[in-house]
Amino acid sequence: MLRGVRVVIATGRTPGGLRRFAKRMNIPGLAITTQGGIIVDMDTGVELRRLYLPRELACEVVALERDRPHVRAVLYRDDNLFVTDISVFKARSDLIGVSAVQVDDLCSAAAEHDPDKVLFMQEPERTREVFREITAFVGARATVVQSHARFVEVNPLGADKGNALAWLAAHYGIARENVMAIGDQHNDVTMLQWAGFGVAMGNASLEIQAIADHVAPSVEEDGAAVVIEQFALGE
Repeated sequence: MLRGVRVVIATGRTPGGLRRFAKRMNIPGLAITTQGGIIVDMDTGVELRRLYLPRELACEVVALERDRPHVRAVLYRDDNLFVTDISVFKARSDLIGVSAVQVDDLCSAAAEHDPDKVLFMQEPERTREVFREITAFVGARATVVQSHARFVEVNPLGADKGNALAWLAAHYGIARENVMAIGDQHNDVTMLQWAGFGVAMGNASLEIQAIADHVAPSVEEDGAAVVIEQFALGE
């Protein structure tokens, strides 16, 4: 709690990938992670909500990289990440925040149980093309989002930040109109749309800004802090 305001991180990172950031920012308690697929208590590690990507679908999806040299898949299972080319992953690991294990077959990495999600890495100029292709491939079987200029993700049905935020607000007994959400990427759209007050960062694309109720200054200008002080704390 921040002066009576409950602050929750919502991220595509895994609980393990988020932990060091939550500690640095001193934001304990529940967090929305893995694009809304996992709601976890960062203090205890207890998961309150978790959705899985069916293994059969995950195996279909990761197989797409075989004929597409411009993309590389990352399979998420618990806090473990699996790739077929560790050199490509290392070049992007700072954006993901968790190390990965190289395997010959990504499908076999999901043998123990259903994975959490699959992420595709590609150059920014290919991202929209990959997004359209993956969306057409999975259809209504999963939720596909662009989470970064280089990333397209396949998440379980219902695993998005908007659904997770609605679940969390109900858990805390907070009315929708009293919820403010702040985001800057395509994976934040459902969260901005669900919240009573959706705020897009100034560095967000015009598409994201158009669906928001308010546009904050950019990340470089500490826009999130500005709107929290202005609208949540009334300063």
